Amino acid sequence: MDERAEKRTEKILNFGESFANIMANVPETEKLIMLVDIVGFSRGTTREQVHKIYLFQRYLMAHLVNNAFSFQKKVKISHFVPTGDGCYIIAEKCDSRIALHFLTTLLDGLKKVRGDNQKPLSLRISALTGSCVPFMDIAHHKNYIGDGMNEAARILSGGQHELEALFLRKNPDKTEADAKEFSQNALYLGDSLADAVTADGDECGQVFRFDAVTDKHGKMRAVTVVRGE
Repeated sequence: MDERAEKRTEKILNFGESFANIMANVPETEKLIMLVDIVGFSRGTTREQVHKIYLFQRYLMAHLVNNAFSFQKKVKISHFVPTGDGCYIIAEKCDSRIALHFLTTLLDGLKKVRGDNQKPLSLRISALTGSCVPFMDIAHHKNYIGDGMNEAARILSGGQHELEALFLRKNPDKTEADAKEFSQNALYLGDSLADAVTADGDECGQVFRFDAVTDKHGKMRAVTVVRGE
């Protein structure tokens, strides 16, 4: 590496006072954070994956963001963060009952959407009101990081595990494949949105409450699962 290249590298790595200033002014905010997982995405071929991700995006844009259900003024979506097999949807913090209505409508509408194999597109969605920070990533795309993003992932994985385990305990003749199918088309909610389920319980289908969902770090949380009929 020549001298000029070494100096450029040192400049990039040595944040110094400028980095301290950035950290002091990080705009940490509370957002409605939704993590969407497209079921079976990674098991498909490349063409099947492309079809599913475009199908989901077109559905979301056509039926929700474009105000087909009058959500645009109530649930203000500000950003999408792709995850490979789905995405994070970032929206402004709103009333928990509005957020729940948005999410149940999203799941219900997808029952009518068919993939290239004529099977419905199935999702698992976690959601909470949590903390996150916007930043510009290395590809110059706006992205988000923070506790809320991590918590959405833990709510989804932990809630799915607990729901499938409960299903197998209650149905000893069923298989793990049956349990995974049972956990599809469900919402996995953090406590910040759980009060909406209590308020609108009659409209939520099956509701399951898990009070001690532990992640790999030993941290516990409550997860409320809403499964549509």
